[in-house]
Amino acid sequence: MSAILDVFDVVVIGGGHAGIEASHAAWKIGVKTAMLTMDLNAIGRMSCNPAVGGVSKGQIVRDIDALGGLMGILTDKAGIQFRMLNQSKGPAVWGPRAQCDLKQYSLIARETLENCRGLHLIQGELAAFNRLPNGNFELTLLNGDRYETKTLVITSGTFLASKMFTGLATSIGGRVGEPSADALSKSIAENGLRLRRLKTGTPSRIDPSSIDFNECEEQPGDKDPWPMSDRHNHPIDNGNCCWITRTNLKTHDILRSGFKDSPMFTGRIQGKGPRYCPSIEDKINRFGDKDGHQLFMEPETKDVSRIYLNGFSSSLPADIQLAALHTIPGLSHAKVMQIGYAVEYDSIDATQLYPTFECKEISGLYFAGQVCGTSGYEEAAGQGIVAGINAALKTQNAEPFILGRSESYIGVMADDLSHFLLDEPYRMFTSRAEYRLFLRSDNADSRLKERARKIGMIDDADYLAWTNRKTEMERVQKFLAETTITASEINPFLETFGEAPVHESVRMNTVLRRPKVDPEEFFRKFLPEAKLIRRDIWNLYAEEAYAGFFARQAKEIEHEKKMDRIKLSPDTDYSQITALSIESRQRLAKAKPLTVGSASRIPGIRPSDIMVLTHWVSK
Repeated sequence: MSAILDVFDVVVIGGGHAGIEASHAAWKIGVKTAMLTMDLNAIGRMSCNPAVGGVSKGQIVRDIDALGGLMGILTDKAGIQFRMLNQSKGPAVWGPRAQCDLKQYSLIARETLENCRGLHLIQGELAAFNRLPNGNFELTLLNGDRYETKTLVITSGTFLASKMFTGLATSIGGRVGEPSADALSKSIAENGLRLRRLKTGTPSRIDPSSIDFNECEEQPGDKDPWPMSDRHNHPIDNGNCCWITRTNLKTHDILRSGFKDSPMFTGRIQGKGPRYCPSIEDKINRFGDKDGHQLFMEPETKDVSRIYLNGFSSSLPADIQLAALHTIPGLSHAKVMQIGYAVEYDSIDATQLYPTFECKEISGLYFAGQVCGTSGYEEAAGQGIVAGINAALKTQNAEPFILGRSESYIGVMADDLSHFLLDEPYRMFTSRAEYRLFLRSDNADSRLKERARKIGMIDDADYLAWTNRKTEMERVQKFLAETTITASEINPFLETFGEAPVHESVRMNTVLRRPKVDPEEFFRKFLPEAKLIRRDIWNLYAEEAYAGFFARQAKEIEHEKKMDRIKLSPDTDYSQITALSIESRQRLAKAKPLTVGSASRIPGIRPSDIMVLTHWVSK
């Protein structure tokens, strides 16, 4: 047996979006960190659509940025089209989104990690991990190399015992041209963790020279694009266009003719796919009354070398996919550069994890990303940064870092995954967040920057820039609340936006609350000297516009935070709390909640149980 090559505080397995954030976070906190990945050239590779963000997903990216993570910065550097989704609605559900150059994203991600001095990047495949007598983990690679680490973060994506399907054709792997991590899947099971099968998929990639874009609707980026991050001065490239087309009844008839050879319908795929991002055959099967489904044609690179057909994910036979494509406007002569396929893979049951993403039964072992049963780059990255932070903090014997449901979308996701057994891949929606008015893309820094600073995720320069912004926002907010403006001064401005005139002097903050008033125009006209970035202007607007809702929910949020501040030990012997029912004691013992707030969200735990538990803790 070979000797141990090196000993680390944190080792992260996998170089996807979760792995990037986990390894960067642990390194940033200051512990000895390594990323182990099968292919260093695949770091940050975008297996599916090379886009980041969207409704709720964009909020996660903003949360990551406020915590000192990388995804927002990488997106701004690799982005080729930026759009703010849902702008016809209130800012609470706006979703920043960017189409990226997938080659540049991966290249920039690797270069960024390579420039993290002291962060070790190791190419290899983990075959097994075992607990050593000293409490550390021994890692054995397929080539026989061995490492030791205090904590281990597994971010293996869709590669655990993975298979790819196109019609009757089956191959081994988690992505085209890349192998399956069968040995690691076996090792996870041997360590006592419950696994389950899930499914994802990807559509065909089209040669752009074979597309008639004149038959499609253009979808340009925003005229005034929003960056994902405010922590850099990188210029935003917003020059690329996307296009919209649509399936039709003829398309659907052809797709149905392939159902008999579909691995999904014939039972060859056992894993459950994402409900809200279904394959095109699943859409046709579930929504048979629809005469068409919208498709988005999106460039994968700045030079538009391939087109990603968003909405046409499929595992049907290749000839069926191609015939169906040729019935779609703009695609009658389409040439396929990569046919669509489905991937079935092992994931863990995430109820085995704390909201820190640490395994309840194996101290120091963390999971993050699609291996936890989620879908999407953003959800993966959000888990990765929390897992990396907590793995690093554990080596320092520091308090765990837990985000609450009222603090961030990442907190909502962590709470959902650790409490509710899901039978399909998890995807974030604004509707999952009961406090979504508070969890906006414009106020991520206000919610999270201070907490990130305390654990070492925000450096001096970033923090100084934030405190200057915060001070200016507070000054402006105070000025608006205390300053009045006459009817003659404000009415011409209100009329330009179709707002009713006022008949007497009003406070300036009440003008900002008017629903038709453009906040940016308001500040340009009445406070041009204010040193506010665009995002902070909308933050101030939202704070005024939602003030009434905030007041009503403030007590509820404070109660939740209070419950989350009451700590519970994972070693608590609930059998001794005889005032609880036997059923509740069993549920609590299995879930091992870290706080009373977490206990209150365990299915089957009643308010009366929480009263008993709170009283017991106080004694």
